[in-house]
Amino acid sequence: MKYKIKSILKSLGFCSSDIASIYDDIIYVYKLPERGYHGIKHISDMLVNFDDFMMYSGCSDKINNLYEFAFAILMHDYVNGGKNDIELSINKSKQFLRRISLQYDCRYVEKLIYATDYKKCLNPDFEQGVMQDLDLNIFGSSKEIYDDYSNKIRIQYKKYPDTIFNPERIKILNKFLNRTYIFNTKYYRDIYEKNARYNLIREIYKLKSKSI
Repeated sequence: MKYKIKSILKSLGFCSSDIASIYDDIIYVYKLPERGYHGIKHISDMLVNFDDFMMYSGCSDKINNLYEFAFAILMHDYVNGGKNDIELSINKSKQFLRRISLQYDCRYVEKLIYATDYKKCLNPDFEQGVMQDLDLNIFGSSKEIYDDYSNKIRIQYKKYPDTIFNPERIKILNKFLNRTYIFNTKYYRDIYEKNARYNLIREIYKLKSKSI
């Protein structure tokens, strides 16, 4: 993971000192104990899945800026759990990018991070759709991995009692289930759609059982 992150930063044009400081910053933030699910493993998994998408989806030519996309993955959860976390993560990514030059359009990274605001980004373009699919990939995982994910989400929001967390979580999950497809791309639908729906339905059932 260390090599992967530093390779992304180097490919973007950051100097050695900036690579070292930004790497340390990113690792520190994503390893904070309160992170729960949205930690460094989530970022690592997204980067691995992005590599797989570029290799096997047949749609790699539709991704306009490979390293900027990878950088958006690195930064999309930089700030997490707060009211303005998406906006703050975007602002931090811009601060980092301004260290290099104006050759990179911050708006590209911004639109990809914005895609992970599922309340607002309801009509993603293709690249935003890929970003969402990478972020939601965990939905289509095995039963054991998904249950570990849902447990970590609960721990991450442990400050909220079940009476608040459970109905809000059910509401979020139902929004995904009510979509025609959970995943935007055919590549992810073919692999994960069926299992994702199964996992979300299971979690909703568990949450409702706890509320009785």
